[in-house]
Amino acid sequence: MGCNLFDMHCHLGFCEDAAQAARELAAAGVAAFSNTVTLAEFAAQQVALAGAANVRVGCGLHPWWVGEDAAADLDALCAAVERQRFVGEVGLDFSPPHVATRQAQIAALSQVADVCGRVGGKVVSLHAVRAVDDVLDVLEGAGALAEAAGNACIIHWFSGTSAQLTRARRLGAFFSVNPRMLQSKRGRAYAQVVPGNRLLLETDLPAQAGASWDAERVRQLLEQTARQLAELRGEDVADLQERIAATSRALLEA
Repeated sequence: MGCNLFDMHCHLGFCEDAAQAARELAAAGVAAFSNTVTLAEFAAQQVALAGAANVRVGCGLHPWWVGEDAAADLDALCAAVERQRFVGEVGLDFSPPHVATRQAQIAALSQVADVCGRVGGKVVSLHAVRAVDDVLDVLEGAGALAEAAGNACIIHWFSGTSAQLTRARRLGAFFSVNPRMLQSKRGRAYAQVVPGNRLLLETDLPAQAGASWDAERVRQLLEQTARQLAELRGEDVADLQERIAATSRALLEA
C-alpha cells in the first residue's frame, strides 16, 4: 500500500462512482477505510471496489439506518461480519433524532460485537454519539475489547466526555480525528491526550450521497488535520504524520 496519507473513516459509497474515487485517491497518495451504512451498500461496494488496492471496505449497519432498512437482516449482517476483517460503520446514536430506535440499535451492535469478540482480528469503525459508555459497555461485555480478541476498535469523531475518553483510552481504543472535531475547544483538548500510537486521521466524506467530493481536497484536509494535531501536541508535523501513517498502514495491511 504505497500511500503516505490514510483516510480512516470515509464513505466512498456516497460518491457517484466509487471505483473512480478510489483511483483518484490513489493518484493523490491516499489510502482509505471506506465505511458502509447498510448490508446492501456493503455488498455493492465490495464489487465496485474489488480492484482498489488502496481501499478497504467495511461491513456496516449505521445506527441511523437501524429500524429503517427492511433488508437489515441481522443474521445476514453477522454472517458477513464473521467473514470480513473490516467492520464499519456500526455503533449507537442516542441524539434526539435517533433515540427512538435505541433498543434496536443496541440489539444490532450487540450481535456485531458478539461476532467480533468470538472471531477476533477485526478493524471496527464506531459511531458513538451521546452513547460512548453504551458502546463501550456492549463491546466490553462481548469481549470485543479484550486483548486476546485482537480487534482494533476505532471511535470515529469522538464527542464524549473526558471521563469517557479516559475509559476508551484505557480499553485500547483508537481515535480517528477530522477537521470538524478540531473546531471545538473540547475536541482540541481531546486531541492532545490521545496516545500517539492510537491516533488516526479521517474526513467522514462525502457526508451524504450526491455531496461534492474531490480527492485532492481529501488530501488537503488530511494534511491540514495533521498540521493542527502537531501544533496542538507540540510535535513535529513530519514525525507525527509518519507515525499516524505507520499505525494506519498496519491496520489496513494486516
